Amino acid sequence: MPETFDSEIPATWAIFPGENGLGAAQTWGHNAGGFPLIIWEDVAGGLAEDWLVTPQVSITAATNLLNVDLTDLNAGNFNSNISIRVSDGLSQTTIADFSAPLLTVAETDIATAQTFQTFTVDLSAYIGSSVYIAFIMTNDDGDGWILDNVDLTGGCANPTVTFDDFTQTTADISMATSGNYDVEWGIFPYTQGSGGSTATVTGGDTYQLTGLTSGISYNVFVRQDCGGGEFSNYTETIVGTSPSNLNTLPYTEDVEPDANQALLLNFGFSFAGTGSWNFNLDDNTDGDTTNDFSNDGLASLFANNTTTTTDADAWLYIGPFNLTTDNEYTFSFFQRNLAVASATRPNKDIEIAVSTTNDGTGDTILLTLDDLDNIGYLERMVTYTPTVSGDFYFGIHDKSSFLASATAGNSVFVDTFSVTSQPLSIDEFDQNTFTHSYSKTQKMLNLESSNMAMTGLNIYSILGQKVASRTLAGNNASIDVSSLTDGIYLAKVNIGGNSKTIKFVKN
Repeated sequence: MPETFDSEIPATWAIFPGENGLGAAQTWGHNAGGFPLIIWEDVAGGLAEDWLVTPQVSITAATNLLNVDLTDLNAGNFNSNISIRVSDGLSQTTIADFSAPLLTVAETDIATAQTFQTFTVDLSAYIGSSVYIAFIMTNDDGDGWILDNVDLTGGCANPTVTFDDFTQTTADISMATSGNYDVEWGIFPYTQGSGGSTATVTGGDTYQLTGLTSGISYNVFVRQDCGGGEFSNYTETIVGTSPSNLNTLPYTEDVEPDANQALLLNFGFSFAGTGSWNFNLDDNTDGDTTNDFSNDGLASLFANNTTTTTDADAWLYIGPFNLTTDNEYTFSFFQRNLAVASATRPNKDIEIAVSTTNDGTGDTILLTLDDLDNIGYLERMVTYTPTVSGDFYFGIHDKSSFLASATAGNSVFVDTFSVTSQPLSIDEFDQNTFTHSYSKTQKMLNLESSNMAMTGLNIYSILGQKVASRTLAGNNASIDVSSLTDGIYLAKVNIGGNSKTIKFVKN
């Protein structure tokens, strides 16, 4: 130590798979950039483990801090991680001798893909012993990882900092151990020492940043004060706040990040389930439109979760929105798939729900869309009238069925979200008489409003896809629907600033 891997992974380091033997096709290897690299692998029957183990090293008061640089290869969360374990046994490769993980670094702990972050593990418990130190990448079709600059130092340990919670104006962080800490932060992208806000923590392990601006991200730097003028290095994390536009309807979100937004929570997004949603940013400068997936702009969200054995379970929530009774709310977004389904590539199944939580429990399913196979964007829409007032989330659930014969993945993309409200006027709207009828012979939908003028009409299929739109003027209208395929439709009629939704059968 230190080991910089400039030209190779030394022969004294051990490389081997986990006890289940999965993932042997991909192992740690040396990259020409001067670092070890491990690539993801799609396995069946469990999780792949790829072990990279140091030679035996002595832990003293001068070498009790392990420092290592880590980063993943791709933006988004593919549910892989690097864990660090230690063995004071006699063998470099006896897995049973190694401790439980002393540190696990998930993809969500990496602020920016392909940018190294230094992580520190306190090995003081092993002072006086000779140990092997293992770096284990665990994944199933996860992400690639890079490791570099493994070193043992002594003195003041770099803190492990976690972003715990947030509101529109606050963000909570915690440190792994109680102590004295210096905290510094500024609006993303912020460089430590650039004149941001500062605070100190004395004999504690938590801190709340207050007075923050809603809907943006912050770089936070924390160092430990070990006394006697001795300080650790700064550890960086990124925190953020939720947006204020959730408080006011209509709500629209095109997912295009501002320069000070680094986290999806800045848009009001949250996630649950065993699968994942990921952020995609198109490159419109490469001349290739086949890899552009945004509905408007450059950004979109997608869920893959393709497997040959297990149905998908990935929730994307937007909110919370404060909804009140006797109001009709419309939640809409645009959806497409990555590619056309086939015998070896699955189609996609989603549910649209409303919920008082964003943890995958308590969801009320408003619409189920199975066997989606469109590769052009279509608008999906649901309406909801709450029976009690309160905070609600709208959710999109990737529940796609597994395809045993799948050899290629498929993703569902979503973009351009909207929540609108149509308050009902008791004094005027309820006194208005609205009637409709359908003429099978003329293929006409007839609408009549007794006292209030109709201003617009949107027709949706039973799957929530908008299939027709008309501007109306007056109290009577006859709409030619002969071009529609026979079936059940929902018609949303705008009347005097409110709306009425009806169902009709076109045949």
